[in-house]
Amino acid sequence: MNHRSWRTRLILISLAVLTLIGAVATGASAFVLLQLGRIERHELADVLTSAPQQPVTAADVLIDQSRTAAANPDSATAGDGASIGDDASGDDAVLGEQDEFSGSSSAGNLAAGEPVLPGGPDGENYLLVGTDSPLGLAADDPLRAGHSDQNRLADVMMVIRLRDDGTAAMMSIPRDLAAEIAGTSDIAGTGVIAKINSAYNRDRTTAARAARLIDTVEENLDITLQHFVEADFQAFLRLVDAVGGVEMTFDRPLRDQPKENATDPTESRSGFVTGAGTHVLDGRQALAYVRSRHLEEQLPDGTWQRHGAWNDLARTDRQRGFMRTAAAQVAPALLANPINLLAVLDIAADHLSTSDTLSIVNDGRRLADKFAGLDVDVDVEDYELRVVDVHDPVRWSLGLDPLRAEHNQRVLDVFRGIGWDDIVESRVRVQVTGTARHQVAARLSELGFDAQAAGPMPEGISHAPEGTVVYLAPQGRLAAGLLVSHLLPVPDFAGHAELDATTVILHIGDEPPRIDPGYRRVDVPPADQLAP
Repeated sequence: MNHRSWRTRLILISLAVLTLIGAVATGASAFVLLQLGRIERHELADVLTSAPQQPVTAADVLIDQSRTAAANPDSATAGDGASIGDDASGDDAVLGEQDEFSGSSSAGNLAAGEPVLPGGPDGENYLLVGTDSPLGLAADDPLRAGHSDQNRLADVMMVIRLRDDGTAAMMSIPRDLAAEIAGTSDIAGTGVIAKINSAYNRDRTTAARAARLIDTVEENLDITLQHFVEADFQAFLRLVDAVGGVEMTFDRPLRDQPKENATDPTESRSGFVTGAGTHVLDGRQALAYVRSRHLEEQLPDGTWQRHGAWNDLARTDRQRGFMRTAAAQVAPALLANPINLLAVLDIAADHLSTSDTLSIVNDGRRLADKFAGLDVDVDVEDYELRVVDVHDPVRWSLGLDPLRAEHNQRVLDVFRGIGWDDIVESRVRVQVTGTARHQVAARLSELGFDAQAAGPMPEGISHAPEGTVVYLAPQGRLAAGLLVSHLLPVPDFAGHAELDATTVILHIGDEPPRIDPGYRRVDVPPADQLAP
């Protein structure tokens, strides 16, 4: 799933601090090292989680028959619905007899039945946080409204997964998502439910705030985080100024809603006012624009009306639109001028903090090397959680949309190391029929399959086979292969045209197979070799 939106270009800005620092640090001078030494680092190594092993997918266990056939065009293949392995003499039999090319180097060492183990981590997750601390803003600045110097809400939260192959995935976490805040307890002894960004405003130090937010994100979204990076308001403001502003075009005059009792009707709450046409916004104006909560537009008759909805989702959409425009202008300006690179160093030193899991120089160099040729339209995947308004148990917040649960789980799976189209147990539906179907379905469910006992006979089959058979759709080899990788001995296979690609029927014969939590390589016949 690869949507070309503002976030696919925002990666250039989100990673600019580290990658550009790495590029500059390659020829580090005393000034550069001095600036890098000013970047605040927090002791979070014990809070952040080590990257887990890469999960096993169907593609890992299924033997690629095209490669085997290419290695030996004369090799015999099973047909007419026959099982690839008919040897069921013991629990250790997996595929029975292997063809003579199964272990050949020319076939890629595709020995049928060999164990498949999880791979090492294929990437790491970075939690990027933009905070709305007003530190550095003038005392009379409208952007200070409702904020104190001690107030540091996580205004923007994003998880970026940087993979070892040089690609990346991005996901925004809605700041108003209802979550159980880590390390809290209400009068009932359960965790306090609040908007997730409030986890960043319960402690006094940045390290403590970051630790609570990291735990809250990991516990509520069930993903692991390996690194933490935080930047505040001023980083945004100064970055825009460093490149000479951002050009924006407005169809109508806009303003944030005027202050109460304001003598000047254009004096707005956030300080944002603009006429129609094209304007270059400096850092201060840009910040006022993206943070406006009550934006109004002027009609031709001179009256003012609401511009869009006045809620945080609308404000987020407006921020996305600005970032889409800004990224196209800022990123090239940063990359084209060495003076701008040094400006980024200065901004980073003043407004950036990271976890102690990051080495600013070494990891910056590594990221700069890895993403030097990054094509954001091709190499960066952009994901979005589907949310709905909720009014309980908090006054108003967002919740993950229960009607889009499968979509949201696939999004989160990406940040667990599972590709959008990968076939894993949770994405395979198994209808278990025949003897011991309830016990077998329960055991498969423990392994993560969506397994249910369906009845004594497979639907659409007039005569139940005596042995164990897996029925699959013509496009169902991956789903069937993942299921069979856990079964000993390997059952027979048969076609079933009415199934979809991720649904299989497992009919249990007189002798139920042993279900192994481990994985073994399997060979599933192609559809044209399976009898119904």
